[in-house]
Formats: sequence, C-alpha cells, structure tokens
Amino acid sequence: MIHVQILGTGCPKCKTLFANAEAAVKAAGVEAVVEKVEDIQQIVKLGVMMTPGVVVDGKVASSGKVLSVDEIAALLTTAATGVPAEAPAKPVACACAPGCGAAASLCRCRAGAKKAVALLLLGFVAASIAVVVSREVKAGRSAPDAGAAVEAPAAEGVLSVYYFHATRRCQTCNKIEALAREAVETTYAGEIAGGRVVFKSLNMEEPENKRFIEAFGLVSNTVVMQKGEAFEKFDAVWDHVGDPAAFHAYIQAGVAKFLGM
Repeated sequence: MIHVQILGTGCPKCKTLFANAEAAVKAAGVEAVVEKVEDIQQIVKLGVMMTPGVVVDGKVASSGKVLSVDEIAALLTTAATGVPAEAPAKPVACACAPGCGAAASLCRCRAGAKKAVALLLLGFVAASIAVVVSREVKAGRSAPDAGAAVEAPAAEGVLSVYYFHATRRCQTCNKIEALAREAVETTYAGEIAGGRVVFKSLNMEEPENKRFIEAFGLVSNTVVMQKGEAFEKFDAVWDHVGDPAAFHAYIQAGVAKFLGM
C-alpha cells in the first residue's frame, strides 16, 4: 500500500492537489491511501518549506506547486514498480520552410541556422569581453577575481539580522518574518537608530543573494545573525512560530548575545 501525503494549510491550491492525488490513484490503478497534512509543525518535520507539497512513502516528491493528475500518477507508478515512468519523446516537425517534413532534430537547414546563430552569439560575447577588459585596463584596474567575495562584511561592530526566504512564500513564512522583525525593531530600536543593528529580509533565490546559500549553509527559510566574520543560524524559529512570546525571546536572546561580543 502506497502512502501519499498532501501537505498544505487548506488553501485552494492544496485542495486542488488533494483532488488530483485522489484522481491519480484511480488513473494509475495502484493501491494507495491519500492523507491530508495541515499541521505546520508536521509539514516542517517532513522537510517541506513551501506548500502545497507531495510526499510518497515518506519521501518528498514535490513542493511549492500543484502537480497534475498525470504527474502524480507517474509518481505512484514509480513507487509501485520501482521503475521511473518516462514519456516517450515525440519528434517535432520542422517548420523552417514550407513543405519541409523532416524531424526538427534531423533537419539540415535548421541545424545550419542554429550554427550561424551560435557563431553570432559567440562573436558578440567575445566583443563584449574585449570592451570590458579594455575599460578595466584604461582605468588601471585588473579584472576581478571570480573567487573574490561579492559583498564586504558589515562595518565593524554592526549586527546584521537577516531573514532569508524563497520566491514562493506561505503564510507561515510571512509570519516568521513579521515576528523576527518585530522582535528586533521593538526591543532594539535605539541600536537600530544608532546603526549598531540592521534587519534585512532577502530572497535567497535572487541571483545577487544566492551567495548566502553556500556562505551560511542555507537549506530553508530561516533567520541568520552576522557580526563581522561570526554568524549563527536560528532555525528553531519554525518551532516557535506558534508562540510569539517564545519566538521574541529566542530572537532577542540571539541579538543580545551578538551585541555583547
């Protein structure tokens, strides 16, 4: 018996996903039970930070999107047989010229056009690089090292409190940010005004912020505090989100610790 869990807090997308899962069980013709999981603590323990989510036999199969009936049926078939379900690739007819009936992958005229475009793009990139290097030389600067830090650490003695989130945000994620901001800005208003503490909410999926994922070892939405080279993750915000007083105390204790360093 396959155990399918649909994770979500009861939003319309979660309900649609649950209906799709029930339909997929019938379509796949497998023995499976579909369960709703709406408790946020249980969802977090399953490792899903963006709902709706699908867990099949204890393994997260999807999060943050609504799978179709066919997609869920494929997951069930794989779980039942152990063989990944793969749809056969369909040849795409070439549309490069009227009357050309060749498969797109075999069409010589299309292949030639792609090659010409690729050469043009390479030429453009090369010219752009040459212009940039020329400007750097004229300015008396060498080309930047690819391994160099993108952003310098905050000024000496300044504590940065970050809330990192993904592009897709659930109600709980928004609540964590609101509680963290409130805990810092209400208790440490003087330190913020004096420039000793700053609070920043950052989307870790945006290109300019992806460096933080590796630097801080981020795996989910969380709060991170950094002062100079020292930093600490406060992943237990997920455990305290249902108790604002405990949440505030947890974050404020972290700020006090860093300010005392």
